[in-house]
Amino acid sequence: MQNIVTINSLTKIYRIGKVDVPALRGVDLQIKRGEFIAIMGPSGCGKSTLLHIMGGLLGPTSGDVLIEDKNLARCSDRERTEIRRAKIGFVFQRFNLFSTISARDNLQLARQIRGNGSFDTHTVEEILGVLGLQDKMDHKPLELSGGEQQRVALARALINRPALILADEPTGNLDTVNSQIVLSMLRDLNLRFNQTVVMITHNSEAASYAHRIVEMRDGQILRQPRSELLVEPEDIFSH
Repeated sequence: MQNIVTINSLTKIYRIGKVDVPALRGVDLQIKRGEFIAIMGPSGCGKSTLLHIMGGLLGPTSGDVLIEDKNLARCSDRERTEIRRAKIGFVFQRFNLFSTISARDNLQLARQIRGNGSFDTHTVEEILGVLGLQDKMDHKPLELSGGEQQRVALARALINRPALILADEPTGNLDTVNSQIVLSMLRDLNLRFNQTVVMITHNSEAASYAHRIVEMRDGQILRQPRSELLVEPEDIFSH
């Protein structure tokens, strides 16, 4: 099964005053297409730094980060931006929706930023159906519950059919019921659309929705068990 993410000997050192603070210390990680993995660890262990480098938001100090066939570590800032727009969708703890426009317009804006003027209407409607958003698209974010806002954020991340979804504590601002709803929908999107998902979480119950849990501590990966994903599902986005 093909790797969608390949990370080799990745390091990240932050300079704080005259002191070097290592955030990542030689991380190796491979993620298969269609996997749903959870990265867990205590605060300050480097998991968010790893996610941000994987998403092209930060550059590494050394090492390689391949998203499909593109090595982010060897790209310019402009090239990383283009890869991020073309291949990666983000879901954050804060929903980061534009509050003055409707959910529909938030999705439209995401398509415009990518420069994607046309899309597969059937696929988009299916995504909205999975997320239970068909009747919510004309509401502004503040007219929606926290769980509904996070579902709009998920739809926005998926609207351009990225190769990879990066979710940073996606249920951190939700209560237990809405957390379970969003996690179930994220797992359903992974299963139905072969959508690769990498999720940062400190919550073991949230991590249980993933195929594989990667544990981090002190900038290193402690445990990387074999994925439960044994058969690569059909990717409807390729049709």
